[in-house]
Amino acid sequence: MLIHIRHLCIAAATAIFMFGSAAAAHAACIPVDLPTPTPRDPVARVLAQQDACPRTAIEFRNILKRSGAHLEPTMVNFEGFHNPGAFFIFEIVSTGIGAPASALAIKRGDLLFGHFTRAIDGRLVSETSGLVIELITWDPDKQFYNFYELFEHTWFYRGDSKDILDDVRGLHRQRAASEDPFGPRLRCSGCHINGGLLQKELVAPHNDWFLQARHLPLDPLKPDASVKGILAELVDAEELSKLVAASPRRLADSAGYRKVLAAHGMQERLRPLFCPVEVNIESDSDPFDARRPALRIPSGFFVDPRLGTADISVKRQAYDAALQKLGSRLPRTPGRADADHAWLTPVKAHSDIVAVDALIEQGIIDREFVADVLAVDFTDPAFASARCGLLKLVPDSAGPNLIGRFRDALRGASAPGAAELLGNLTDPKRNAAFHEQQALAFVASCRARASDPAAVLDWMRMLAQRRVDVSASEFSKNPNGHILEDPERIVFPSTTPPAAAKRLVMTPACQVR
Repeated sequence: MLIHIRHLCIAAATAIFMFGSAAAAHAACIPVDLPTPTPRDPVARVLAQQDACPRTAIEFRNILKRSGAHLEPTMVNFEGFHNPGAFFIFEIVSTGIGAPASALAIKRGDLLFGHFTRAIDGRLVSETSGLVIELITWDPDKQFYNFYELFEHTWFYRGDSKDILDDVRGLHRQRAASEDPFGPRLRCSGCHINGGLLQKELVAPHNDWFLQARHLPLDPLKPDASVKGILAELVDAEELSKLVAASPRRLADSAGYRKVLAAHGMQERLRPLFCPVEVNIESDSDPFDARRPALRIPSGFFVDPRLGTADISVKRQAYDAALQKLGSRLPRTPGRADADHAWLTPVKAHSDIVAVDALIEQGIIDREFVADVLAVDFTDPAFASARCGLLKLVPDSAGPNLIGRFRDALRGASAPGAAELLGNLTDPKRNAAFHEQQALAFVASCRARASDPAAVLDWMRMLAQRRVDVSASEFSKNPNGHILEDPERIVFPSTTPPAAAKRLVMTPACQVR
């Protein structure tokens, strides 16, 4: 859920606990804008049982624990691993052995919530004003998610996964000049664009997150008693990422969500194939300060995982020289040239890939079509403007012969990439195996250049551009905030902009031009 006050975005979705009847006569806590009929989701149920609304995250946690809930918190630092201050806590809630008989069974993944801390006079305390808690909960009737907030001591229902889809109807599509890519329904649309849970640093090493093997530094801040108690219960960020990774599959398998998607046009349903809808961030596996002699570049920097993989490492000496040449620095952390892990790069979102896989399973498209599309400008796996621009040519109706109608639209188009995609769709030699071999040849060229410091510098210039691409993409244009939580959250190091007068491109020979 996108945070209006700080322009932060909950990196993983949140949810709340499932209690008994929501029709308790004494109920005194009803979220503002709660729809009719009243949802039977966990948030509505737990609040309906309270004589008064919980006004802080600590009060809310206490309610859950008294009711037999098991809480597993984890934590991220929004200002960077090495800059203590803006910690955000995510809580996984479940019931199990030892829960009272009155508590409904909750499996992990149905129930999470996130809340803020702040630094006051050297102390780390739980936030008690402004936006205090963000929540997302699985609705058992709709079979998709509802979004809630606790803001200025008032609980709000903000909308659901369907509302998000309605909010982003125009994203990456043809629109009138006066239309924005986002609608006004809910702020959560700025981050949870696919309608489910989200954690951008989804795979290890989870840069800027708490790990049992690598704790987030707190000094010089001293947590107060309440926060100290939460920190003593912290679990590895990997526990959260498992649930987030399962979320898009849960939506894809939901009959309720499929029905909602079916009411939308084919451009919207195919959008995750052509364009970035969400984004993940990956990096080298070792901490930057470990100063290993070599570092691994994430495979997704080079190639979409559906076309191939790239196991490519570069010398640390060449990487350090490139950082210096580009004037790399981590904002708000004096003297630091890079994030906690090297080569922090945006990559194609896991949720985007799962959404496309679901279309294949439903028989709407096949893997040959997916490979044909991904092959357009394939050396830019996440942000290829040519590939994304072709989405506007997709027939919006889901009638018969979708691919044939799309080919007809491509024949009359002058858009970049249109001729290439038409060739992919019509030439029987350009099948999935052909595209995969093309990607593998590209990876081989990159691997052959990896020992060249000049190549490392070129790739770093491309990396700097792709970091900028995140902010330049339409999915960052929500008027209430930014998909990377700018300006408050520090994600990427800043570097000198690429010197090229035009946009940098990576050639199939792995040369940057």
